[in-house]
Amino acid sequence: MQHAGIDEAGYGPTLGPLVVTTTWADAADHPILVEGLRASGVKDSKQLHRPGDLAPLETVVLGGMQWFIGVLPATAAEALALLGETAEARTQPWMQGAETLRLPVAATRIPVWSTPAINPGGLAGRIVHPEIYNRFLATGANKAELELDAVGRLLLAPPAARQRTTVVDRLGGRKFYRDFLASIHSGALVLIEDEANAASRYRIVHDHSEHAVAFVVGGESASPLTALASCLAKYARELHMLLFNRYWCACVPGLKATAGYPEDAKRWLREVGEERIHPIRMALVRGS
Repeated sequence: MQHAGIDEAGYGPTLGPLVVTTTWADAADHPILVEGLRASGVKDSKQLHRPGDLAPLETVVLGGMQWFIGVLPATAAEALALLGETAEARTQPWMQGAETLRLPVAATRIPVWSTPAINPGGLAGRIVHPEIYNRFLATGANKAELELDAVGRLLLAPPAARQRTTVVDRLGGRKFYRDFLASIHSGALVLIEDEANAASRYRIVHDHSEHAVAFVVGGESASPLTALASCLAKYARELHMLLFNRYWCACVPGLKATAGYPEDAKRWLREVGEERIHPIRMALVRGS
C-alpha cells in the first residue's frame, strides 16, 4: 500500500517563505511504516529543531533525502530542487547563494537509513515566497486558501496507486474538506468517513482505486511520513532564512538575524529601515 504525509512550515511568519511538502512510501501496513521511520529518527520537526542549532533537524532531513533519491544533495540548491524550486524561482538577491551553500550546514554525520520493509517513494513540495504569496492574496483569497491550494497540488503528486492513504496535518480550524477534495479529483466519488474535532476523514473512489485522506490535528503524531514532511518543510525554510540573513546582515551593519516571525520581524524591519524596504516590500514582506 502507498502511504503519504503532508505538512507545512512558515504559515505564521512575516518574512521568508511558506513551505508545504509531501513524502510517500510503500509499506504493507501502518505499524511497519511507524517502526521503520521512527527507528531512523523521524519526529515532528518541532521536536527536532532547536533555534541556533540546525544539526538535529538536518541529520534527519538529509538522511531522508538520501533514502528517497539514493544520494545526498550536495548544496542547498539541490535540496530545494527536490521540493520543486528552480534557480529561476529565486528572483531576489537575498535568495541567491543556494548553489554555493554546501550541505550539510551543521550536521557532522548523516546516517544511511535501513528500512527493508519500506520502499521509499518520493517527495515533493511547494515553496511560496512573499511575492507569490502577496499576489495570491491580491486576488481576494486568504492565506488559508493559499495553503489549501498547495495541499491540493501535493495530494496529486504521488503516482497513482490502487490503495493509498494520506495524512495531512489539519489546516488551522478548518474541519470540512469534501468539496475541496471533489474539486481536485475530477470524476471521483468523495465519501465522508468522519468530520470530527480531532480528524476529518474521507475516501476517494476512482477507476478501481481508493485513496483514504485524513486531515488530522497533530498529523505529525499520526503518521511518520507527515512528520518527515514537516521536517523537510522546516529545513527548506531554514535554508532560505540562512540565505536571507547572510544577505541582509551584510547589507546593514549591526543588523541581528531574524527567524521572520511577527514580533521579531517588526524589530528587523525597523532596523533595516523603510527607505530600503519600501521599493521591495511586496517581494519581501507578507501581507496579512
